[in-house]
Amino acid sequence: MRWLVRIVVGLLITGIFAVGAGFWYVITRDAREPSMLAFRSDCASCHGEDLKGTDRGPNLLVQLTSGDSAEELIQSIARYHPELVAEAEYPEPMVKALALYISEQRQEIPSTADSHIHTIPEGVVESRHHNFTIELVTEVGKGPYSIAPLPDGRILLVEKVRGLSVIDTSGQQGELVEGTPRAWSEIAKVRGSFAVLGAMLDVELHPDYATNGWIYMSHSDRCQFDCGSPWPVTMVRVVRGRLDGNRWVDAEVIWSVDKDKYTVVPDTVASGRLAFDHEGYGYVTVGGKSTYDNLHVMDTPYGKIHRFRDDGAIPTDNPFWQAEHLRDPASSRNTVWSYGHRTAQGLTSDPRTGDIWATEMGPRGGDEINLIRRGGNYGWPLYTEGLDYNAEYISIGQDLGLDFAFSETIPPVVDFTPAPSLSNLSFHEGGKFPNWQNDLLVGSLRAQTLFRVRIEGGEVVEKEKLVTKLGRIRDVEMGSDGFVYVLIEHDETGSLLRLVPTS
Repeated sequence: MRWLVRIVVGLLITGIFAVGAGFWYVITRDAREPSMLAFRSDCASCHGEDLKGTDRGPNLLVQLTSGDSAEELIQSIARYHPELVAEAEYPEPMVKALALYISEQRQEIPSTADSHIHTIPEGVVESRHHNFTIELVTEVGKGPYSIAPLPDGRILLVEKVRGLSVIDTSGQQGELVEGTPRAWSEIAKVRGSFAVLGAMLDVELHPDYATNGWIYMSHSDRCQFDCGSPWPVTMVRVVRGRLDGNRWVDAEVIWSVDKDKYTVVPDTVASGRLAFDHEGYGYVTVGGKSTYDNLHVMDTPYGKIHRFRDDGAIPTDNPFWQAEHLRDPASSRNTVWSYGHRTAQGLTSDPRTGDIWATEMGPRGGDEINLIRRGGNYGWPLYTEGLDYNAEYISIGQDLGLDFAFSETIPPVVDFTPAPSLSNLSFHEGGKFPNWQNDLLVGSLRAQTLFRVRIEGGEVVEKEKLVTKLGRIRDVEMGSDGFVYVLIEHDETGSLLRLVPTS
């Protein structure tokens, strides 16, 4: 018995040490960032630690004569400082990491922890086509993730660790809706973000909601002993139901996977964004809730966008569909629509065409807006514009033995470098901001910025920061009243905001 006690105590001590080491590693990552340390060691004596310049070197925060894109900064460093690069013995990717660091500082992108500080601008915000004000609709609860404006002016709200509620037309948030899937409490909060196993995720109305009343929700379904696991495991699942007063009724599971595919990876990367196309097909994003070698295995759900009928039936024209007698019963391949995604944190459909668009949160650098194609390979983790957080090239794809040509992948329509941590997006449609019609409104987490992107003929013709330092934007949606609604999170709670034109 004594040896058993020693083993248990030893395992507990090892577990506590491992958790403590992991917590320390995460919360100190910003302070140990290699390119920041390299800049302070080798560049700050001329350009200043704050990049504002000294008598030995110029201010890097003002307009740069050689250009200010990351690529132009890389060329400038190589052209004007070859001796410094050689003397410091930088590995090749460090030059790009330095360029990303300078670009991040120029764009005032805060650390992840500081991104939870929010400021609602007072007065008029000026932009290229419309000036506007930002109104606080209401403060909301813990971990806000998504909204869905209703035709009658109310707004559905999902909070990751609380559940579904309704905000009325006066801005009052009601009690949690009864009967929805369970939202589990957070395991921990690290750098302001929740680590959860069992989170509520997205909410989306059926395209014909006015007639049928169907509401779709994604959540991270959780099980443990009932699915043969010694610890909690989760996986994205899609359900639908209707509201009867404050009760969730007529509940149905629309999309799910075999419980063998549930994992212990926290729901931070679950994604779970929902959208419908013009033909009424539903789509759901699933992030990398597994090891990256599974992202290109069609029998697994991870790192993919899945397509289903509104009643949960599986379309036989899905690109990897197989008859039941040909496939593994636990396979999720029949609903796969596209693959090679890292973390698709946003999903929407073009109101003109029904095309599906997604945002992709890359590593350091390399955030993307993608047009989603049937059967498309989006390249992660073999191809990316980003670097690893240790200032090295991303080598995961090569390490895993992935082997396909770049020409076989679908490149992004819009690349964001440095990465603002893109979140959800929505096409503008309505009469309040007519000169934004059909533009993409794109939220971001770390950059706290609402972007407006105009795409014509597959090319970006305008890209504008509508507002910065707003807060961590989780969702952007068009209200039935024609106003733009923005959901932000900040530390323990969040806010629902409304953009209102000044004329």
